[in-house]
Amino acid sequence: WPSIYLGIDVIVNQETPPHLDQVSAPSLLDLVVSLGTHDAQFHISELGTIFCYQPGTMIYLAGKLLTHSVPKWETGERIALAHHMKDAVHNRFGLARPAFTKQKDLLGGFLQT
Repeated sequence: WPSIYLGIDVIVNQETPPHLDQVSAPSLLDLVVSLGTHDAQFHISELGTIFCYQPGTMIYLAGKLLTHSVPKWETGERIALAHHMKDAVHNRFGLARPAFTKQKDLLGGFLQT
């Protein structure tokens, strides 16, 4: 299927320790999709937040800048699809990295007054 992402990691029934995504570009948002039957939580250390991470949840985050993790869960099977852009592609082709996403870029017309 078509995708703007260059890499997709499939994670099955594994805890994800706190980490930063090493291959991503800092200004790009990674996408993590939760599938399965689990009751896991998604942690972002710098924000001190814990998100409900039920199957069907999609989380966009700057994975190279925000430490994130999924600790052990109580029940069910967990499948995660972690989508990311590889910063090395920008380097290889001499391309400028996109600017950091701003709230107005995401919400567009909703923020017009």
